[in-house]
Amino acid sequence: ERMLFCSNDYLGLSQHPAVLETIRTCMHQANAGAGAARLISGSTIHHKELESKIAQLRKKEKALVYSAGYLANVGTLSALADDRDLIVMDKLCHASLVDGARLSGATLRVFPHKNYRRCDEILQQADSYRRVILVSDSLFSMDGDLADLESLVRLRNKFGCLLVIDDAHGTGVLGLNGGGAAEDSGLENQIDVITGTLSKAVGCLGGFVAASEEIIDYLINKSRPFIFATALPPVMCRAAIKAVELISAEPGLRHRLWSNIQTMHRLLSDFGLYSAPIESPIFPVRVGQEEEALRLSNDLFDRGYLVPAVRYPTVSKGKARLRITVSALHSTPDIENFTHELKRLLSQQG
Repeated sequence: ERMLFCSNDYLGLSQHPAVLETIRTCMHQANAGAGAARLISGSTIHHKELESKIAQLRKKEKALVYSAGYLANVGTLSALADDRDLIVMDKLCHASLVDGARLSGATLRVFPHKNYRRCDEILQQADSYRRVILVSDSLFSMDGDLADLESLVRLRNKFGCLLVIDDAHGTGVLGLNGGGAAEDSGLENQIDVITGTLSKAVGCLGGFVAASEEIIDYLINKSRPFIFATALPPVMCRAAIKAVELISAEPGLRHRLWSNIQTMHRLLSDFGLYSAPIESPIFPVRVGQEEEALRLSNDLFDRGYLVPAVRYPTVSKGKARLRITVSALHSTPDIENFTHELKRLLSQQG
């Protein structure tokens, strides 16, 4: 058995006793699967309640649940844009956003990572398009750094863009109540669309979009991954409902996570393995060549730790890394032992 230092289950909710008990109870009351797409017979009171909980957490009028976070992103961008439109996004946006933009048929322009001055220049040349959609992750999954939401909102207001933020890794982790990056910045009202997943800090399965009632109603009628995919199983909806409730009801989980983040950051910094500021539970330790990253990952595995090497095409060639994450379930000795082993192995490689 290996200890995970790579999971996105940041709050440990996939193992929370209340979530597991909810699943056990629901399995006696609901079918294993939804049996159909949402617009046929797949929508249940469980889906509606989950959407209401998500809208409440995200401070939006309405939310829509998809069968996966990937489908939520693909379904949102492909529905909101067509070949008359322009989509402008950060170079390091998640693959699902890139795929959704390509599927839409819109012109896609990419600006260098967090280079909002270049983004401004691109938007200045967008007069010929019907609609402009500005897209960014809130918390970038491979580098663990945060987008500057204030700069994105300023550009949204300056150019009249529709602003779409993927808060997959921020949900449950950031914000006083776990409401994500938008809550942390207080800019919920100026972000038009927030997408996310139920499979990371929420610890379950599924994806969501939170927005105005008008946008959500439009997606219900136009978003193909919503219309044509079988609905999320009701038992997963119940589990996610409980998990979303716990995100707000048990802030101690988030406090424990951030205490672990600070411990990991201190140790990696002390060992000279990480120099970026504290922003998230994600710590990329850059190794460089793919072969070296794979060897380091395998050596850690042999010593009881699972941290897969992330390499091309997920990241650029020559930028292979170990993507280390911490969760609320790690203890301080867990983190200390892991970082000491990592340092020892790197010193042997060097």
